Amino acid sequence: MSKLNRLLSVILLIAAVALMFAPIATFEDNSAAALQEEVDKYTERVQSAKDKLQRYIDGGKSQEDIDKQQKQVDKQQAKLDEALAEMAAAADKAGESGLKYALLPGQLPEAIEVDMQVVNANGAIYPTDFSDLYIMIKVAAVLYVVAALLIIAAGDKIVSKLFTVASFANLIGILMVIFCVFRVNAIPVKLPYGNPQMNWVLAIAIMILPCVALCINCLSLIATKRSMIYVLCISLCVLSLLPFWIMIVNATRNSQQIQGGMSLIPSSFLSHNWSVLASKNFNILTGFKNSAIIAFGSTVLGVYFSALTAYGLTVYKFKGAKLLYSIILAILMIPGQVTGTGFFMFMYKLGWTNSYLPLIIPSVAAASTVFFFKQYLEANFQISLVEASRIDGAGEFYTYNVIIMPIMIPAMATMAIMAVIGSWNNYLTPLMLLSDPTMKTLPMMVKELRGDIYRTEFGSIYLGLAMTAMPLVIVYFCFSKYIIAGVAVGGVKE
Repeated sequence: MSKLNRLLSVILLIAAVALMFAPIATFEDNSAAALQEEVDKYTERVQSAKDKLQRYIDGGKSQEDIDKQQKQVDKQQAKLDEALAEMAAAADKAGESGLKYALLPGQLPEAIEVDMQVVNANGAIYPTDFSDLYIMIKVAAVLYVVAALLIIAAGDKIVSKLFTVASFANLIGILMVIFCVFRVNAIPVKLPYGNPQMNWVLAIAIMILPCVALCINCLSLIATKRSMIYVLCISLCVLSLLPFWIMIVNATRNSQQIQGGMSLIPSSFLSHNWSVLASKNFNILTGFKNSAIIAFGSTVLGVYFSALTAYGLTVYKFKGAKLLYSIILAILMIPGQVTGTGFFMFMYKLGWTNSYLPLIIPSVAAASTVFFFKQYLEANFQISLVEASRIDGAGEFYTYNVIIMPIMIPAMATMAIMAVIGSWNNYLTPLMLLSDPTMKTLPMMVKELRGDIYRTEFGSIYLGLAMTAMPLVIVYFCFSKYIIAGVAVGGVKE
């Protein structure tokens, strides 16, 4: 790294630490709002006294009673005027006073109290213990200083592990500071002070300066850039797998634990959740069998015949080919919900209700799959292969099955995964057509787990979802190598 870049990175990091000592939030004096309740109380009393006075007048009460009530009205009005004067004074003072808060040294003003009404309503969103916040701020500042010292210690070396370690320290500090800034902004404050008014110019500067320093390090050093790319890829991988892990963890927790908040550590209620499933007639083997018959049957037919259709539209040049392809594209624009009622009535007249046939046979005409295969063939297929096979005397179906299909395996694997997932997770169509309990699919069984109006066992629901998703994960891992092969083939230019 050049001397200029090192100097600039160090200056940016030190400047970010220095800005942490500047007030980033202001808790303004909101005494006027605190007095509003008292003003409302006296206003109600004045109005009540006036109404009573009017009743005295209308009812012909004695003058003595009327004068006595008038004094009561004047007394309540005087209290109201006093409360209004105090509120006006507090409002004038509010703009001049307020408590300041800086990230460092990291301690909220003692006069600040958390509004427990907001916390009780949203306890998971507004925690009341800020000790971890103070620790994270101080750790972030230390990481910035350590990153600056490591950059100085690395000197003029072109490649050094110190630069990479400094970048990691910088990155972790950035994430901590971003969390702390938004955490401070979310503190619900009890009157007479208002919620924090953030100095967003300062907050953005504290977050941006270390980011610029990190970018300088990554752009100046190949090794650091590669390390940051690895970190990004690993982070995206973790984010992708996190929902699946949370689903598996929740399958081992009970309803109280799930409603109490998220956890990444499995619990010990797996057997209890399984017993709940068994008590609700959740026959996992029957569900697997029914879903597998529908999903894999429709996938095999849909992928094979859709690929055959795309092959015919690509290879055979006949009149009306463009029109047929346009019709296929038009079908893509029609939502399935629009045709649901007509499809059910058609299957009912054919006598195909409570049958797997209407869930398998119609998948032969999959417009989206045909479109995908046609685009794939136009990019990776040579018509000369078909011409050569014809010269050698091969039939049309032999050419398609033996020569063309191996070329389309990556695309077929991709669409097979999509088709299996779509069919396996399909809930609406089987719900319309299947009423026999022995023919219900897994999504239908999982939906029925929420049928208890008095108590919902979220742990058993998550267990059912986990078992429903596991076959899809297995299918993906079985076909993922073909998808990768397809990407590799598509990336090679002849």
